[in-house]
Formats: sequence, structure tokens, C-alpha cells
Amino acid sequence: MADTKTHTGCRDDLTVDASRCLKMRYSESGCRRCVDICPHKAVSLDGFLAINPNHCSGCLLCTSVCPAGALEQNSDFSNSLAQLSRVPEPVLGCLRTKEHSNATLACLGGLSAEHLVTLCHTLPGTLTLNLTACNGCPNSTMILHLRQCIEALFTAGLLEGGCSIVAAESAQIINYRDESIGRRSFFHSFRNALFQSAAVILSANNEPTERRTEYAGKRLPVRRELLNNSRNKLPQELVVRIQKHFDVRATISEVCTMCQGCVAICPTGALNTGESDVPPAFDHVRCTGCQLCAEFCLDAALHIHSVTQ
Repeated sequence: MADTKTHTGCRDDLTVDASRCLKMRYSESGCRRCVDICPHKAVSLDGFLAINPNHCSGCLLCTSVCPAGALEQNSDFSNSLAQLSRVPEPVLGCLRTKEHSNATLACLGGLSAEHLVTLCHTLPGTLTLNLTACNGCPNSTMILHLRQCIEALFTAGLLEGGCSIVAAESAQIINYRDESIGRRSFFHSFRNALFQSAAVILSANNEPTERRTEYAGKRLPVRRELLNNSRNKLPQELVVRIQKHFDVRATISEVCTMCQGCVAICPTGALNTGESDVPPAFDHVRCTGCQLCAEFCLDAALHIHSVTQ
């Protein structure tokens, strides 16, 4: 029997950190984002976060919606970004199209809005997403999600000033060229890749697929880190648009008892305090809008809103 990983990917393309899962941190949480988006019913939240390896085909859609980093790609996206930055018209593909792509993910379903903003404002020219092998692929349902995400970002003005992003299902519109090392293009490639490569730790994709973070430990999902790094380098007009699209605000009412429970349960460190007798401070840059703090608050004193509300 052929190795299906060469065709669609598998459970090993995911890193699972159940300690980050909202449902695992607070059983009454209503979060079901990963379950609802999975086209193969491979994700379970019954008792604990689990991925059925017999059903998972590595579409990575769950990683694009998990707000806490409980489900993430088991790959080095920074390395892929560096590879793409070395060519003037980069092509990003999947396992099925790796021979005609400058960099690959297990599946392009793992491209979240944060990934796309980062790609747009890091790469030169036109970025082509190679979808030519999606017809007949078990993961083809991700195409609609990807196109909707690109359209939403375009409508919000978040792709202005960066490279063009083309989702190509036809080989005729893909202009793939391998990285050139000719003297003529050396300095151009070097300039584009230098800062990206400096931040990359090369790996053979051998990270464990199971991870556990201490409950009290705070960390951001990789895609939120990418977004925050990108916004620091953009014009103020774009930063404001990013805030409207991605960020939220918190309001804490006078009924707050300063119990600090929200600080403890927040998986990203968006709520913090140095004193036990004052309401917590809120850091919008670290908040992914997961709503866990509001669900957990016994006094219903904490509310999370869009910045436009």
C-alpha cells in the first residue's frame, strides 16, 4: 500500500498541546472551532483533545482557527518564508506539488489570515499558491476556506502595499522557477533572504507531535506571533487596519472582585496584574479573542469586544 503521507499528509503534520486547549482548561468553554472546521471528523473534545490518526489527512484547517495554539503545524514556517523570499516570484505548494514549488506545507489549508498577511508583506512580486493538485484530493474542501480568507483580507485592505497573492488551480498560470544562484541574481536573492534566514533554525520536521505546556505558562500561537512581528514593520495606516480586523478590547465592570481567575486561565498572557487588589491589565497585542476569560468569570464582569464596537 502506498504511503498516503505523500498524497495528503497525516496526523504527524500536527503538533497537539492539549494544555492550551480552551475546552481542556475550562470544561464549560463553548469553543468547538477545530471540531466544526474539520472535514473528516478527526478532532475530538470528548474528555480531552485528540486527533484520530485514521481519519486525519493533514489538511491543517484546525490549526488556522485554534485561538490558543493547542493545534499547530508541525513544520518551520519561518524556514518556508525564507525559502520563498529567495525568488522574485515565489510559489508555495503542498506535498503533492513540491516538485513545482519553492516551499511547501503539508497542506495549504494551514494558511490562516495571519500567515497570509505575513506572506503578503514579506515577499516580493507575486506569491502563487499552487492548488493544481487539489482536484480529487481529500483535502480539497480547504480551497473554499482559503479563498474566503484571501477575499476578506483584500476587502479589509490588509493586502495593500504587499505582494499579490494568487490562488492557482491551473498549471498554466503558475510561473515556477527554481532558486537561481547565478551571479546576476545573487545580491537580489541575498537581500531578500538575509533577515528571514537569520531568524530560522533549520530542522528536519522532527519536533514531537505531542507537547505539553505548564498550565501557568503563557505563550502565543505561532500565527499570532507572525502577525505581531509583521505589524511592527508596517505603515501606521495598515497597523490600524490590522487592529480593526484582528484585535479585540476588554472591558471590566465594577462588579469585578479582583479574584485574578481570568489572569490564571488566559493561555496567552493577555491579562496580567502585579497586584491582587486591582483589576487586571489587558494587552490587546497578546489577545487572540478566544473569550475564555469571559466564559470563566464567575461575576460576569469581563467582556471581550471587537475594537470597532
